[in-house]
Amino acid sequence: MKIVIIGGGPAGSVAAMELAKKFDVTLIQDKKEFDKPCGGGVKRKVFQEFGLDESLIKHSLDHIYMVYKKDKIKIDLKGENLAIVNRKEFDTYLREKASRNGAKIYYGRFKKIDKNKALIKFKNEIVPFDYDILIAADGVNSTVRKALNLPKIPSTLTHYARTEKYKVNTCEFFFDFPVGGEYYAWAFPHENKTHIGSVDRENFKNLCNKLNIDIKPKGYKIPTWQKNIVIRHNNVYFVGDAAAQVMPLSFEGIYYAMSSAKILAQCIMQNGDYEKEWQKRFLKEFTFMKKLETINKTFLRSLIVKMHKLKVIRNFSVNLWLGEKNV
Repeated sequence: MKIVIIGGGPAGSVAAMELAKKFDVTLIQDKKEFDKPCGGGVKRKVFQEFGLDESLIKHSLDHIYMVYKKDKIKIDLKGENLAIVNRKEFDTYLREKASRNGAKIYYGRFKKIDKNKALIKFKNEIVPFDYDILIAADGVNSTVRKALNLPKIPSTLTHYARTEKYKVNTCEFFFDFPVGGEYYAWAFPHENKTHIGSVDRENFKNLCNKLNIDIKPKGYKIPTWQKNIVIRHNNVYFVGDAAAQVMPLSFEGIYYAMSSAKILAQCIMQNGDYEKEWQKRFLKEFTFMKKLETINKTFLRSLIVKMHKLKVIRNFSVNLWLGEKNV
């Protein structure tokens, strides 16, 4: 069976990594060198679950901070359970791991579908790739989804920058409405710089004022998950950002992209129902977090943040994030 995967981020690479063990797999990545705008935060358990080299970890964090106005609340993560990775390095590593498992990797741009052929542009040449199954792991602006005339992935435009002028040792999340907008603002430690961001441009400006820095942001979209998103269309499957498999409210995407890709691969190998298996694994958690996301947009946000001064609430939130708490 021939499988073509469009997109070589965590979702596409994990799908290729798993499926290449059994099938003829081709992975198409748009650019060889692409550093996705991303905080790079991922649950540390992903390294054990997927057999990844822990030398990829740039920071290993055992706590974070929630900030609301003058309140700064330390959240203990029950050990060094949050890892920060460099996305360009991390994604390249995953593609190389897929290649070692037998996947063929090409760098070109998906153009359209012609029957069961994916047409890929390489410089000035368009080459058809036959497939029995096509996997779209091509991000929030999925061109495969567009080619099939499917609805766009719902998303929110955020603004981010990398700076040396504000140093942090762990992740900080800012929930003041002028700074965090509908969701929150953030500051993540990276190798030499801090990755900061917020929702719209005005929120980002207010964040910079709060941190006493001056820097111009870049914009990028983050998927906002909803229940009715199409993740399969005949023999075309969607995974990762192309399926909006990003946790509501926290906007954690790497772990869920990789885990969703593994579910998809197992379903293809075992002739399972991808949508049913994904819902069995994640629907309750995503639905619960979506409700919290809705509440977070209201005046109740300050109460939710302040409730984390209570140890029982902090433990509940961390256990939920770790997957140790059922909802």
